[in-house]
Amino acid sequence: MFGAVAQVLDRGITCPAAVELARMEGEADTAIDAKVAELSAQLDQLLGGSPRLDPWDVVAGVYGRAWRMGLIDPTSAVWRMNSLWSQIRDLDESESDGLQIIWDGMQIKEQDDGSLSSEWIDRSAEELLARADELIPPDAIDRPLCESIREAMLANGY
Repeated sequence: MFGAVAQVLDRGITCPAAVELARMEGEADTAIDAKVAELSAQLDQLLGGSPRLDPWDVVAGVYGRAWRMGLIDPTSAVWRMNSLWSQIRDLDESESDGLQIIWDGMQIKEQDDGSLSSEWIDRSAEELLARADELIPPDAIDRPLCESIREAMLANGY
């Protein structure tokens, strides 16, 4: 489940919380959330004054990157974005480009009801995912890391 964390560890990031998170299996959500918060604090110390990406830009960007790498088809990506509704329903979509892209993806998914051609759905989703891919730096996520993140997202229904 924490393959993405293992990829981070393989890259030499040695935050104690990352090691502990990578070893967690079957933990309660509250324990995982607490460990993720601890990891975030440790990474903040490690990154110092480096610029940060908006978390929703990263989420949307991972969908875009996974699509660009051929790990997910465009229609499946917008359907997966739709599963984020409960996490973002109370957030203002104008707060970040990533939130706007996720909301736009949900709108495309809602139009995938048979009334429009699958070509239109795919083309709209591809345009959206190309924008999403641009939210994260080109070298920020390579294929093995993207595969691990997608695997973790799929395991959790995203």
